[in-house]
Amino acid sequence: MSEARWGTGEDWPFLARLPPGPNRLPRELVRDNQRRRILLGALDVFSERGFAAATVKDLIKAAHVSRASFYEVFADKEACMAALQEEILGWLSEQVEADVAASPDWASRVRVAVVRSVELLGDDPRLPAVCAVEAPAIHAPVVRARHAQLVEQLCDGLRIGRRERAGGEQLPKILEPALVSGAIYMIGRSIVHRREPESRELGTELAELMLLPYLG
Repeated sequence: MSEARWGTGEDWPFLARLPPGPNRLPRELVRDNQRRRILLGALDVFSERGFAAATVKDLIKAAHVSRASFYEVFADKEACMAALQEEILGWLSEQVEADVAASPDWASRVRVAVVRSVELLGDDPRLPAVCAVEAPAIHAPVVRARHAQLVEQLCDGLRIGRRERAGGEQLPKILEPALVSGAIYMIGRSIVHRREPESRELGTELAELMLLPYLG
């Protein structure tokens, strides 16, 4: 198990429920606390029920906030999902950034990024449930746009590999989108839906598969 986990009480000890009634805490601190509580509740709700079936009422109940407090932070459940998606992807990027930067070459960076990301996602199946299962299927424009941006960023990282082999620029244009989309599907299938291979093997196998067209 990785020591780094997203969205636990240990990560955010100040998420303890604020006392009822008037308090002297700055309004921005209260609002930030509520936002994070809502996101943690949304992580449970969206991963367990799915985005389509989830309601704002579900999110409010899971976060232990009032309806008014929810709408002070998010316009609707789509905005909440988009914020959760952004938080998870940002956290994941921060966790792998140092290891990737320390890798000596492109192939090593790909291996580290894929293996480490799958390891982190495997530690908490709620995360890939949101980003690898729900996000690709949601029709909300802001969520779909962020997912498309993620796919394109990952494709750009792989396209560097075309310089690693003679005639690399002649590889099919759909190669990188196919590799990235396939990897996201396999992460959802294997971690969230508990299919083979297990997450311990998945990262290594995905990394080698993604490198194969470039390194042979």
